[in-house]
Amino acid sequence: MVCTVCNKEAPEGSRFCPFCGAKLRLTIKTSKDPLIGVTLAGKYHILERLGSGAMGAIYKATHLNLGKPVVLKVLHPHLLREESHVQRFKREAKAASRLNQPNCITILDYDKTPDGWSYICMEYVEGKDLCRILHEEKKLSPERAIRIALQVVDALDEAHSKGVIHRDLKPENIMIEKLRANPDFVKVLDFGIAKIQDTSDTGSGSFKTATGMVFGTPEYMSPEQIKGEELDGRSDIYSLGVVMYQMLTGILPFTGETVLEVATKHLQQPPPPLEEVAPDLPKELVQVVNKMLKKDRRERFSSAGEVREALLHCLQVVTGQVSGITPTPAQVQPQIPTKKEFMPARTEQLQEAEGESEEFEFMKKSHTLRNLAIAGVAIIVIAALIVGFVVLRP
Repeated sequence: MVCTVCNKEAPEGSRFCPFCGAKLRLTIKTSKDPLIGVTLAGKYHILERLGSGAMGAIYKATHLNLGKPVVLKVLHPHLLREESHVQRFKREAKAASRLNQPNCITILDYDKTPDGWSYICMEYVEGKDLCRILHEEKKLSPERAIRIALQVVDALDEAHSKGVIHRDLKPENIMIEKLRANPDFVKVLDFGIAKIQDTSDTGSGSFKTATGMVFGTPEYMSPEQIKGEELDGRSDIYSLGVVMYQMLTGILPFTGETVLEVATKHLQQPPPPLEEVAPDLPKELVQVVNKMLKKDRRERFSSAGEVREALLHCLQVVTGQVSGITPTPAQVQPQIPTKKEFMPARTEQLQEAEGESEEFEFMKKSHTLRNLAIAGVAIIVIAALIVGFVVLRP
C-alpha cells in the first residue's frame, strides 16, 4: 500500500501513513517487485511477497542449503539512506534473537548484502495473522480470545524479562498457527521498533522520530507512548488491552479520521464501556480489560505475569474448569458439604454402625452359647466319672 500524499510505502492494513500521518486509501503498488525470483546472499531464493511493514517488506523464501521455507524481512530501500533506520532494523534482529520462548518468533540470521540489502531471516509460520481472522470472523468467543491473549502475555513476559519492549503490538503482529495440539498457537512478530532497555540508545518511546516517522500504530499506542515518555512493559499491556477489546467486541475502542484525533482519544477519553458494547461478557473479564486500558500506567497491571494470573482466573470463570492449571491458594476453597449432601452420608454412617452393632450382638450371643455348651459337656463328663467311681467302689 502506497501513501498518495508522500508516495511512500505503508504497512499493509494501516489506516494512516507512518511517515506523513495522512489517512490511507486503497492504492496498491502494482509495479513488479525487483526481489521476486532473486537469490539473496547466495542462499535465500525469494519466492513471493507476503506483506509489508513500516520498516521492511516481508517475503517467503527457500533456504537453499536446508531446503526449507523461511521468511525474509528486507529493509525498505528508501530507509537505507538513513543510518538510524539501518541501526533500528539491526536492533530488531538483536531484540528478537534474545527471546527464547515458543510464542516468540525465532530469528535465524541477520546480514547486509554487498549490494546494500539489509535483511532478517526468521522461521516461516504457516497460518493467518489475527487481523485477518478478525476481518473474517468479526469477533472471537471469550474463551478463544483469552487463550490467544495468554500466549501473547507469555511472549511479552519473556521479552520484558530480557529488557525488550515491543512497542507495536497489534493484530497484524500476532500470527495464529493451527497445530494438532493447539488450533490457535500464537507467534508474536515484528520487534521492528522494539526498545532494548539496557542499550546505549537513550531515545524515549517518542511518538515520532526526528524524521517524522510515526513510532507504532496509533490505534494501539499507549498514552505514555503518544506523549513521548520513557516506556516500560506496561505500555505493551495497554496495547494488548486494545487488542483484547477488539477481539471481544469486533471494534476498536478508539478511532478517528486523523492520527491526532485517535491520539487525543487515547489521552483523554475512556473507551466505550465494554459491559455495554458486549453485555454478555463475564464481569471478571470486563474488569481485567478495563484495568489494562487505564490511562495512568500506575493503575494497570504492573507486569505481564500479573495479567496472566488475572486471565487464568477469567478462563476458569468462562470454562468452569481448566485442564493442567494449578489454582492459586486464593482460588482453593475448602469443600463444606451442604445439608442435603451431609444427611445421606450421615445416614449411611449410622446404618453401617447399626449393622456393625447387630453383628457384634450376634457374635456375642454365639460366643455365650458356645461357652454354655462346653460347660454342659464338662458337667456331664464329671457326673459320669462320679457315678462310675461310686458303682465300681468295693
